[in-house]
Amino acid sequence: MGLVTTSIGLEMLLRWGHFLAGITWIGLLYYFNFVQTEYFKEAEPSAKSDAIQKLVPRALWWFRWGAMFTLLTGLGIFAIRGGGMSIDIYVGAFLGTLMFLNVWLIIWPKQKIVIASATQVAKGGDALPEAAGALATAGLASRTNALFSIPMLFFMGASSHYPHGFYLVALVVAVIVILALEYNGAYPAIKNINALKKLPAAGKLGPCASITGVISCGLGLTVVLFLILEFLKW
Repeated sequence: MGLVTTSIGLEMLLRWGHFLAGITWIGLLYYFNFVQTEYFKEAEPSAKSDAIQKLVPRALWWFRWGAMFTLLTGLGIFAIRGGGMSIDIYVGAFLGTLMFLNVWLIIWPKQKIVIASATQVAKGGDALPEAAGALATAGLASRTNALFSIPMLFFMGASSHYPHGFYLVALVVAVIVILALEYNGAYPAIKNINALKKLPAAGKLGPCASITGVISCGLGLTVVLFLILEFLKW
């Protein structure tokens, strides 16, 4: 009984940490996509430069470490539960893991270049030639994360409140759909990898270029993935 109680208590603490870190991470994701990006379109160059040097690094610190602790606490919950959960949590966790990788392997490295370039210009130097490309690459990955976040949050909640059984075919199809979108979102960062050079070109914002578009696409992706889990019961 003591071991069971300890396990349940630890899982509750991990869930609490998961919620706190996840709210921090996704809240800042929406801030970057729906607030900061739109402000930068209208801001004076001096104000934008000041924000990139002083505001953006602070926000990115909470953003990337929120992502890290969301992942770590989620893995801790999986370790305690030991599997056997509904397919919904695996789909949600897969989306979340890709989002984490986008943060640490694409968004943060590219934003460091943008920040360094703005700092160099503010000191009287020239902009880094790679800064514009880095900003576009980070922006696409960030938009992809905003797109993924909508179904990710749905399936995390559905795992407890509207769970599906575990069906391998449904999981495989859902993963293929998600990976196709991730390939598009990560393409500018991975296009020079030798193993991927023969694959079709991608890396387009498409309808996700606008706030309305990315929200609509996120809702659409949620419906598509839901229907896959609902009807592909093999």
